[in-house]
Amino acid sequence: GQGKFSGYMFGDYYYNISHNDSTLKGLNGFWFRRIYFTYDYEISENFNTRFRLEMNTPGDYKSKDRLIPYVKDAYLSYERLTHSLILGVSPTPTWEYIEGFWGYRCVEKTPLDLYKIGDSRDFGIAFKGSFGKNGIFKYHIMGGNGEGLKPELNKGKKVMGSLLFNPLKSISLELYSDYGYADKKKEYLFQGFLGWKIEKSSIGVQYSHYIKKGKEKLEINVFSLFSVLKISEKLSIFGRYDRVTEPLPWGKGISYTPFNDNSSFHLFIFGFDFHPIKNVSFIPNIFYVHYTEESLEKDIQSRFTFFYSF
Repeated sequence: GQGKFSGYMFGDYYYNISHNDSTLKGLNGFWFRRIYFTYDYEISENFNTRFRLEMNTPGDYKSKDRLIPYVKDAYLSYERLTHSLILGVSPTPTWEYIEGFWGYRCVEKTPLDLYKIGDSRDFGIAFKGSFGKNGIFKYHIMGGNGEGLKPELNKGKKVMGSLLFNPLKSISLELYSDYGYADKKKEYLFQGFLGWKIEKSSIGVQYSHYIKKGKEKLEINVFSLFSVLKISEKLSIFGRYDRVTEPLPWGKGISYTPFNDNSSFHLFIFGFDFHPIKNVSFIPNIFYVHYTEESLEKDIQSRFTFFYSF
């Protein structure tokens, strides 16, 4: 077998120019939003395994914890032809493809990840692969605990599935849905994504509809549009617009950029990516939130983001 270590790190120098929570206005400093350390091992021709640790600066503006590593991936995969079976803690299909397409996780999470609708990982069993001429269809189906990286403490489970269609090399269409139930609550998510990519330039549009049924019914609609434009070998420019049509009841608990939990909002992100060499980027960018509740102050955070991988 063969083993390989890899990883990456990104963070920012941030400055809160304005914020709906006045206690956060003017705060500034350095933080690591993610550090990855990964070990991949090829057990045999068909069996592979991955172990990955992640650590982050707490982004709640209160905790004084140090960088504490936790397990992000721990799985065994069996691959045969164009199909694989994955057992353990592995990426969910919820936004795995969209995140890769967006390509700027170091600047910001993809919409559902940012708004805490769904999980990037789950403990369970997954099937993924491709079929059709030249693999124009790709699928990713997963059944898991529905608890993300936390242990299972209830009788509920979650099933997730995505189907990706690439009619042309430059065009991607992904349809996704999931269903989860736990503690007399049911959750549904429906999502569509359309992307166009040529060389390093891209445009993506996404619509997601989330429903949670418990004692009360909660529905949230998320619309997102983003674009990346390659200006030269070493410079790209990017922009993103998100519309969240209902307030996020858990908005205040979102790390690094807490949202007001009483208003729907528009989010704008804009920046430049200067990559002097491969695997190193310096990215000045602006994170701007305009609330539909006019009495609320806008959230404006300027960042100088740095990214490097090994």
